[in-house]
Amino acid sequence: MKKSLKLVTICMVIGMIFLLFLVGCEPGETPGKEGEHKLAALFPGSIQDADYNTLGYVALENIGEEYGIEIAYSEQIAVPDVERVMREYIDAGYNMIWVHGSQFNGTALEIGDEFPDVSFIIEVDVTRDDLKPNFWYMDRNFYTGFYMLGAVAGLTTETNKIGYVGGLGLPFTRGELNAMQQALDDLGSTAKIHYSFVGDLNDPVKSRTTAESLIGAGCDILISSVNLGNYGLFTAVEKADSRVYLTTKYSDKTEHAPDNYLTTDLFDFDVPLRDIVGKVIAGEKGGTLDLKYGKEEARYTQFPINHVSEEINTQLMALADDVESGKITVVKNMDTIEIE
Repeated sequence: MKKSLKLVTICMVIGMIFLLFLVGCEPGETPGKEGEHKLAALFPGSIQDADYNTLGYVALENIGEEYGIEIAYSEQIAVPDVERVMREYIDAGYNMIWVHGSQFNGTALEIGDEFPDVSFIIEVDVTRDDLKPNFWYMDRNFYTGFYMLGAVAGLTTETNKIGYVGGLGLPFTRGELNAMQQALDDLGSTAKIHYSFVGDLNDPVKSRTTAESLIGAGCDILISSVNLGNYGLFTAVEKADSRVYLTTKYSDKTEHAPDNYLTTDLFDFDVPLRDIVGKVIAGEKGGTLDLKYGKEEARYTQFPINHVSEEINTQLMALADDVESGKITVVKNMDTIEIE
């Protein structure tokens, strides 16, 4: 009888060890803890664009590794295909869906109610009143960084003519232009902003033609608010008969036009994505999050500014500190363009 009990005990211990082996965890761990959260990202463009989509991909990789969660992504998605792609990821068990591009927001909001256990991460530019409980609203806060780009242009221009090249006349581009005008007003600058929307963020030919037109009108500083269209701007400023400088956004683009490049409005999507994923893992399905401006935040001006004096760099860094601290309040006006 004792031998039988001993044999049963041994079998039970072996069975428990085998069960632990099957679920892939050590004694004391909760089965299923690993792999419980899965994050998928949808990118409208190529992750090799060295711009908006690349930054999103890098953030996805970094945060996936940091939290030890499974990640996946799809790139160059057309708007008509985004619902199918989102549903496929949800069917595969992904409980966090990040749409890295505001053109996908409408579709995400349409299907979000069907999947209350899935946290959707979307990027917005306008404050919403009808917040959904399983949505994270990531406010990109473009206008704050463009206040600084306006200041850079105002302190650098010699012709007092600044050109702005945008893709589309959207709320965030209106906010960028208004913030630039506020910076000029705050500095007491008499420089004028000339702006044009080319109709496409990723068309280098149209962007180059627009840039050349602005240069022909006397603009010696160009502020870019396009993506792949930047390659047209690089060519335009390099081939201009007079010295023309430019600024960009998202990532450092010094190498593309080193003799003409001033600075960029840098983005770091690691910062907001880390915060959101951590909160989802902690049990928060949704909420709001601003991409704050400041050192080691999601947004900051690239320093030092190229091709300007040390005195101007010092002045601009002090201005950036005032924006970061809130001493300077950048007005969020995305309704109408208030260019003087």
